[in-house]
Amino acid sequence: MKYTLKNVTFLMLAMLAVIGFSCSSDDNDKDPVEADTSIVVDVSEVNQKFEDLDNLTLAILENSGLGARKTTSFSGDFCATTEFDYQDDQKTIIVDFGDGCVSPNGISRKGKIKLVYSGSLLIPGATIVTTFEGYEVNGYKVEGTRTLTNVGLNIITQTVTIAVKVENGKITWPDGGVVSINSDQERVIVLEDTGYDATISGTLSGTSKDGSPFSATITDNLKITQSCVESGVYNPISGLIDFTYKNVKMTLDYGTGDCDKKATVTYPGGVKEINFD
Repeated sequence: MKYTLKNVTFLMLAMLAVIGFSCSSDDNDKDPVEADTSIVVDVSEVNQKFEDLDNLTLAILENSGLGARKTTSFSGDFCATTEFDYQDDQKTIIVDFGDGCVSPNGISRKGKIKLVYSGSLLIPGATIVTTFEGYEVNGYKVEGTRTLTNVGLNIITQTVTIAVKVENGKITWPDGGVVSINSDQERVIVLEDTGYDATISGTLSGTSKDGSPFSATITDNLKITQSCVESGVYNPISGLIDFTYKNVKMTLDYGTGDCDKKATVTYPGGVKEINFD
């Protein structure tokens, strides 16, 4: 059988078409790659540790007369053996949990928290800077500097607006995993006789356990309530956070106000329910 140039050209084109079709078919048959949502869970864990810290801070300030409101009671959930060192001349409070103790709510803490304040949290412009010395909560080591600044007070509505900045924040997991974080947030705290409600806005960024960078923006204000925090629910009960991680955008939805440990994360191609420990 003789092959002309025309025959060879046609045969080559046919082979390329088959190869192209095969590759296309293989690509279409592949399952879509699921987004890595681990950062959403890890950042929520980090936020929970700092939320626990905020509740302790408010309790410490109330006990020292530097708090936002004396008629509001903050349990603080302190161990019976916790030691408080009030250094008024240096405007410093050191809270020492010792080598480890378990609080009434079953939370294990160890190490020290150091608070340096400029004045009462009720005074606009007042600052409270928190640092840590070997501090751990439930086996998670907390590091960094957390600064609270009173940026507004409304006596009529009984609200205090606090700027919250975390610098060089780092949480080390019991298994050695590390998540770093820096954040700028604003909290509007409504003080009532039965406790506080807080709405949170702002941004955060950092690196994940595998060293990959991430960023996040609160797109619908998060809500925290004292009653939920004191019951062990440290995550927000409503609000949205948009994450960007490994070139994928995800949205974390905390729901519509139920005091639970559930949320959903939406990513390209799917939705996943998350349960916080």
